[in-house]
Amino acid sequence: MSELVRFLREKMWVLGDTRWYARVDSVRGDLVEVERLGYAQLDARARAVGAWLADRTPPGARVLLMYPAGLEFFAVFLGCLYAGRVAVPAPLPATDRRALQRAEGIIRDAHVGLVLSDAAHQPALGSWLAGLDPAPRAECVATDGPGLPDPGDWSPAALDLSATAYVQYTSGSTSEPRGVVITHRNLLHNLLSIRETILPAEVLDEVRDDPSPTGAGWLPHYHDMGLVGMLLSPLASYGNLVLCSPVSFVAHPLLWLQMISRYRAFYTFAPNFGYDWLLRSLKNDRLTDLDPDLGLDSLRFALNGAEPVRADVLNAVARRLAPLGFRPDIWAPCYGLAEATLMVTGTACGSGPTLGRFDRDALEAGQAVPAPDGVDLVGCGRPVGADVRIVDPATSQPLKDRHIGEIWVSGDSVADGYLGDPQATAEHFAATTADGDGPFLRTGDLGFFQDGELFVTGRAKDLIIANGRNIHPQDIERVSESADPATGPSAAFTLPGSSGHEHIVLVQEVRPRHLDGRTPAALAGLIRGRLAQELRLAVHVVIVGPMSVPRTTSGKVQRSGTRDELLAARLSPLHSDLSDLPSDVRRP
Repeated sequence: MSELVRFLREKMWVLGDTRWYARVDSVRGDLVEVERLGYAQLDARARAVGAWLADRTPPGARVLLMYPAGLEFFAVFLGCLYAGRVAVPAPLPATDRRALQRAEGIIRDAHVGLVLSDAAHQPALGSWLAGLDPAPRAECVATDGPGLPDPGDWSPAALDLSATAYVQYTSGSTSEPRGVVITHRNLLHNLLSIRETILPAEVLDEVRDDPSPTGAGWLPHYHDMGLVGMLLSPLASYGNLVLCSPVSFVAHPLLWLQMISRYRAFYTFAPNFGYDWLLRSLKNDRLTDLDPDLGLDSLRFALNGAEPVRADVLNAVARRLAPLGFRPDIWAPCYGLAEATLMVTGTACGSGPTLGRFDRDALEAGQAVPAPDGVDLVGCGRPVGADVRIVDPATSQPLKDRHIGEIWVSGDSVADGYLGDPQATAEHFAATTADGDGPFLRTGDLGFFQDGELFVTGRAKDLIIANGRNIHPQDIERVSESADPATGPSAAFTLPGSSGHEHIVLVQEVRPRHLDGRTPAALAGLIRGRLAQELRLAVHVVIVGPMSVPRTTSGKVQRSGTRDELLAARLSPLHSDLSDLPSDVRRP
């Protein structure tokens, strides 16, 4: 067996069912444990799946995993690793057009011959697969019924660390989803890097009397942060995990806090929007009135990553949850991406976040100049098992501290490339600096180093250039989303005119019940005024209803997708400034 499989199975053999994974849900506001598997039970289930796959599929076969949130997915994923088959995690396709197209694209791109799911979803998936034109040669099988072999029938597959472990499809926030090829070496190295961040030596000494840290989370299991950070990292850290589905969290945000409190969680993890959603959902309610038993004093590590980390959210959440024992120094911002398995930089447990203020004009010019009245930025920690450089994307010249450039990464966590796309692999995974160092992964993200810590400023593809200024769209979105209680998520981008001038457009979701009698046009005017005052920008505002802005499967706003939907007239604006645009600008 590969060193990765040996590493995971060793934990299960040593600890048995003294460590566990549990899934919970909210029933009439109360936390209810739905299922639980100890390490030994999980291992037995994975060996049974592995034996079945070894009998039914050739070595290296790609197997699409389409499951609801729960422990069956995790057991089957481990079974794929045990059998030397390549798991391809994917969300269950919803009924909307974009989700169905994405699922079909993954099946064809990965040349999938077998789809695994549970008995509840197998009939619908089988019918959907049969209806695709032309229909791919893929059958759908449920794994939670009878018929799996005995776990003792499993035989370890002879695998090297260079073997492919799974294919992680990117969320597609700036382009079409691509299949990232993750090897056994990549996964093992990143799991050890995550463990070093959550449980550095000095923290291990502190918690020696409680050597089984419990994690709590709700991230989607088919996303890199949910799969590696939430599901797999407890095995590497000898810990437990309590989880709920993302749908349950969105519907019942208090469930997240109940999980941490009830199971005395040591760490948790989420993207920035998750913490923001929790904050918005709690409103002004007294938390002790919602659940008098809530307590967060066990929490020592709250990872925030997968998208820009906002200082205002960190501060607001810490203030709101302080009465429950939440301390600001447990924040642990990080940076990572699927192309590097997951974590690239992290804030070690106990270190606390680094917040800085930088001159806005200097940032727009490509430099980070500290300024007491400047823009708040959050550091994403230090490199963990990776060589990280800031490089001028045009010249490939490495840049000094406090100079903004593209983030380049090398190390054992960096993936082999994109599945079936040698051109994109060469473009993104084989970069060399002007002085010959490499190869590096070009992340497409922009940032800078200060005192050894990485600050991420945005995505290169999303950058808006206006009147010689480099504007990050999240700055526009942040001002708009905080302008009024009625404003929700938004997406900023440009529409080009024939003269070459770029016109900035903001598609802003609105919560109609918070308008308090105002018109959407009045709200658009307020947003334009705030943007002109704070960012010195003229922006054309389009107001839409809730959940109108396209999102990725992990919840990130798709700016290019929003632009496409707007131009194709598939949005239903409540108000639009686009009639004010010059006639040379393409409009719906």
